[in-house]
Amino acid sequence: IFMPVLAAYIGYSGVSVALEKQDGSFGFQRFPYSYSRELFSSVCDENFFYTQVLDGIAKENKVKLADFDVLMTGIVSFPLQDLNIKLMADVRDLLSKYDGNFPVLVDESAVMTKDSVLSQVPIDFVTNNEYFANISIYPQLITRDYNDQVSLDGLIIDKVKKAGIKLTSDKPVVFTGDRFARRDYETVFKYSLALDLFDSPGYYYVKIDKNNAVLLAQLIKEYNPNINVDTSQIIENVGTFAIVPGDTEVLLSTALDTGQFFDIKKSSVFAIPLDNSITTKLSVKNKSIGNLEGGVVGGTLGLLFDTREVRTQLISDIKIMNVFMREIEEAVKGI
Repeated sequence: IFMPVLAAYIGYSGVSVALEKQDGSFGFQRFPYSYSRELFSSVCDENFFYTQVLDGIAKENKVKLADFDVLMTGIVSFPLQDLNIKLMADVRDLLSKYDGNFPVLVDESAVMTKDSVLSQVPIDFVTNNEYFANISIYPQLITRDYNDQVSLDGLIIDKVKKAGIKLTSDKPVVFTGDRFARRDYETVFKYSLALDLFDSPGYYYVKIDKNNAVLLAQLIKEYNPNINVDTSQIIENVGTFAIVPGDTEVLLSTALDTGQFFDIKKSSVFAIPLDNSITTKLSVKNKSIGNLEGGVVGGTLGLLFDTREVRTQLISDIKIMNVFMREIEEAVKGI
């Protein structure tokens, strides 16, 4: 007899959990705290802390932890002897086996894709800034200061660029990991970071996983291939990002209308609301990457054109960012 499954991902700034319900479906939850030696070592160790966290999540769902098969992955380099763990899996292993989309895991200390790992560069090397010193002790902090967010995400982007990783994929790119799981005081920061991680011109379908569902679903599949975890309602379909440097002409048409024409000037980021229920015909003229005819689907943000010729960090460019934030607010009102 298979017991129900509780899968946990221990991340940089919290714990993400997929918990099997009686009907076989899964509920996804997040506990926004992680173990910090500086804060807790005098009171408890990691083993006690994470056992309590999972115990608490079970109680909150009115079930007992002992009645579940516990599976685990994440930034775990310590024994958890109080938890009867049925399967402990390596994050890199899970990412490399994940198929369907192209996963990119981002947290404050590491960036990994399906086929490459960027070294763990801990945030605490920037000790001259009080905020960074704090975030290495209190990883669950929500950044409340715009400039801190610029610096924090800037480090992640620099790391990807320095490593020479060109993020390109024909499959939809799904951003996951604790950077996308934690709460931002502005929704827009997740989208701007996702956009900044692309460097090569092209068209990319983008999804954001705020529950670490990519890893949790793969972890459950490793344990029991017969369990099907439906993550379609959990992972956000953001839309199509078009990285097209320079002036761009766009014609959009559906079977129902005559079409809309957009003339997008270079050095701008422009969102066109478009949902993902129907495929829209897209015709693009752009000197740098050539012309394109094809079908396109939208999502939360719809269709996002980035015509910047010099790709610096988006949120550090206040002028473009102000326009982008207004467009996003319009687009995400429905979320």
